Amino acid sequence: ISPIVGRLLLEASDDPEGFWERAAETLPWFRKWDKVFDWDFPDFSWFAGAETNLAYNCLDRHVEGGWGGHAALVYANERGERQVFTYAQLLHEVSRVAAALRGMGVEKGDRLTIYMPVCPEALMLMLAAVRIGAIHSVVFAGFGAGALGGRIEASGSKLVFTSDITYRKGGSVPLKGIVDSSLEGSDSSVEHVVLLRRGDDEVSMTRGRDIDWGDFLDKGAGQDGGHVAMESNETAFILATSGTTAEPKLVVHTHGGYQVGIHTMGRSVFGLKPEDVWWATSDIGWIVGHSYMVYAPLLAGSTTIAYEGS
Repeated sequence: ISPIVGRLLLEASDDPEGFWERAAETLPWFRKWDKVFDWDFPDFSWFAGAETNLAYNCLDRHVEGGWGGHAALVYANERGERQVFTYAQLLHEVSRVAAALRGMGVEKGDRLTIYMPVCPEALMLMLAAVRIGAIHSVVFAGFGAGALGGRIEASGSKLVFTSDITYRKGGSVPLKGIVDSSLEGSDSSVEHVVLLRRGDDEVSMTRGRDIDWGDFLDKGAGQDGGHVAMESNETAFILATSGTTAEPKLVVHTHGGYQVGIHTMGRSVFGLKPEDVWWATSDIGWIVGHSYMVYAPLLAGSTTIAYEGS
């Protein structure tokens, strides 16, 4: 163990609450906490009474601090396509999506399912949902209709977002039909399915339920794309366990404790710095994709790479 890690372990062991309070103070808060840790078994809370917003700390505060021209997101895929978004550009796009979500009637506490490839729009959706206090549930776009349908129903999602295809192993893998099958005959709470078109083939659309991505963005006209202050223990997102050993369970991740945890690990274990270009070889359907493709690199102000393909 390196001396630095050894010191951190000793500090955390000797004074856990002091350690995490110092870690939390490396991030900005709209309101500081009344108590670092409160444990009333089996319930607990971190930084009770504090107010924050995970998406704000990933984007707005960097732009406000003069880092808006720095690359935030680099998207690349196995077809050789590439896009780069600065922090200012990413904040602009996320705000547009946040306004569109509000235009669709999404409010604080509403859930939405994202069944999409590792593409810019999917990451923007995640950040936009968290920005307005909604709760995203991302499902790996390699799961079949049964697994997807179970997760949609368990989350109580109001909207489902998908694309017509994803790029994998040199081919185009269709996704929309899997979504349709997952919703057939179900009693889910899904009101609309939003489709991001990428290919040229015709895609089945259910009248009154399905809308295109462009029409979705148009719903943001006249809507507010701003962030809301969230109490530290309010939910940022839910993510189902893989379900390989038992029925998948929806795990809740909060605005406050989650960001302090991943920010601390990013800085102390991975050495994440604002000048770094960072690539997590994961998928947004897994917790590594959430934490170390999306949230921790952006909290650090670094450049994160999102790669779609095998």
